[in-house]
Amino acid sequence: MEIVSMASVNRHVARILFVITIFAYTPVQSTSGQGIFTGGFERDINRYRWSALFQLSQPINGWQIDLSNLFRSDAFILFDDRLSFRDENQTNLTVKKPFGDKRVAVYGSMGWFSLSRVLRQNLLAGFRFPVAEKVWLEPLVGASLDQRPGFSEGPGRAPLRTDAGPAIGIRFDVPATSVDAYKVSMSGEGLIQSLAPRRSEMFRFDAVAERTFDGTRLRTQVKVARIRRDAYQAASFLNRDEKSSRVAETVESTHSDTLVATVLIERPVARGTVISGRLEFSTNSRTIETLRAPDEAIFFDSEFQRRMLEGELSSTFVRDQSFVRFSLRAGAEVEDRQLSNESDLPPAQASQKQNLLRQADYDRGFFQVQFNFRTPVGGRTVLQANVSANIFRHDTPKVNPDDRDELYFDGRLGASFRLTRYVELQIQINGTSYHTVYLKSERSAENNVQRSLRFRPTVIWKPSPTTRINMMTEVRANYTVDDFLLPGRRPTDQSARELSYNLDAEHDFGRGIRIRVTGRWSDLRLGRFLDEAFAEIPFDTLRSTSTWVRLNVGTKIQAEIGIRMFIRSDFDRAITIRYDASDGSGQLSTISRMGRRKISQIGPTTSLVWPLRRGAFLRFDGWATFQVVNAKLYGDLPDGFERVIRAAAKRGIRTLIPNLSVTMHWLF
Repeated sequence: MEIVSMASVNRHVARILFVITIFAYTPVQSTSGQGIFTGGFERDINRYRWSALFQLSQPINGWQIDLSNLFRSDAFILFDDRLSFRDENQTNLTVKKPFGDKRVAVYGSMGWFSLSRVLRQNLLAGFRFPVAEKVWLEPLVGASLDQRPGFSEGPGRAPLRTDAGPAIGIRFDVPATSVDAYKVSMSGEGLIQSLAPRRSEMFRFDAVAERTFDGTRLRTQVKVARIRRDAYQAASFLNRDEKSSRVAETVESTHSDTLVATVLIERPVARGTVISGRLEFSTNSRTIETLRAPDEAIFFDSEFQRRMLEGELSSTFVRDQSFVRFSLRAGAEVEDRQLSNESDLPPAQASQKQNLLRQADYDRGFFQVQFNFRTPVGGRTVLQANVSANIFRHDTPKVNPDDRDELYFDGRLGASFRLTRYVELQIQINGTSYHTVYLKSERSAENNVQRSLRFRPTVIWKPSPTTRINMMTEVRANYTVDDFLLPGRRPTDQSARELSYNLDAEHDFGRGIRIRVTGRWSDLRLGRFLDEAFAEIPFDTLRSTSTWVRLNVGTKIQAEIGIRMFIRSDFDRAITIRYDASDGSGQLSTISRMGRRKISQIGPTTSLVWPLRRGAFLRFDGWATFQVVNAKLYGDLPDGFERVIRAAAKRGIRTLIPNLSVTMHWLF
């Protein structure tokens, strides 16, 4: 991790922008290939980011070369105005050339990560052979290199460990082909890398079979994947003994096998009505084992199994602009973990680790009923509804108290009315009910019911083709009620009510001059809810206001200037204020009181889009935020310092937050 001063970076920002602009206007010879370069710079609060993407597709003497390189560099601002860099680079290369009915192919890739000090490189070459019409097989052979930190024997940085070895791979593809009454397609790839003492494997297979008979469509898909990854444990718990008995590195080997099978059937039963069913089964098996462990060392190898079965039955009706869908969906999922080397471990440690693994096991099942509806009424009204009911069961072992059942209802009703040719009214009502019941006594006090209701009317006014005004009002209420109250405890039922207004207006003056105004005002009130009396005792009110006014000028070269404002105030039980006690020590004193905290932000925004030749463009986005965080304190203050403390709270903390983003897209 490289750390430099932030001032040295600021001195180079203007130079970077100048170089990008000069490069944008540098003439480039046109060729039959195509290249794309996208570069960017961004300054965002406490982070700098440089990025560059280069893509090239170029034929040369019968060879087709495809090259891409993505570079990203992040610099995070730390304490004392210092920067911490994180760089990443990914390169991919593909070279192909036909030789009769065969084709030679070369694939290369390189990945570099500065923070973890990892470098990966692969280079494979092979021939693509035609097996049948449009069916090909491509065996590959090459080499791989992997460099990463190894085991450190001292306080300094760990030395880099470089592993290299042969690699073999295979790729094949069978496009959609008729086999009896089915259309079958298959594809797959495999790669084995021998990076002694490590090994990497990747296999993927995908097959689809589809058939249509008597109007019924049957589709079956199977996906199989196998992955092995070996990683060094440079600071392994296995290396706790003296240096003389340590090994250089232990290796943790992870094997993952995945199978996903899906069957889909659709059949029309009447005009506009289709009945469909879907069944999906998936399983994942993962094992973790330790290789090259020291003699007499205690290590823990584990196995993980996940199985999932899900089915859905639905009926869909579509006619003209009307749509109705009813569906039933159910599924089950099981996860279990265990030690694979339990017999080789001391009984006490084996039991402890097995209990830790078992805590994450679960059996999960769900059932859902869903109804969707949309239809026009007359020529000016559209009605729609989305309603669902869900039952969720989550069973865990005795050592895990997260055993629960859930009942969830969700509904949304909407209507759109075209009042006149200029005015449209949209009304939406959302409601949810969420009931959670923990089945074990340790967490049964958390059983609760959460209800939410939302009313959102929106008026869309278009008095002319160049003017659009959207005005939305939203009223929201959330209530959380515990199922029961333990003796001697205070109720924790809560309520949240919010009223908000939103405005989005835009007007086109012509000749490329446009103005847009967005604004929002909200009032959120939190309180302790009294369920029986349907009342509340408020304990906080959060108000926020935001406005953004933008003026856009230009058709080809587009420039935008604007101003943005944000104000938020809420209650805080402990606001800390630093003030000058004037005791001659020169140090600031602090005091904490409850009060109301206010955050005020205002600042300009700007944007410039500069199109160049052949679809290239430059884009500059910049904004600055002047922020003031102050407070109004409640209660009594120390005698003799009340005026000083209140003045310090009112003055607050002032901050300037600059932001800049530069993007360049260049075609050649």
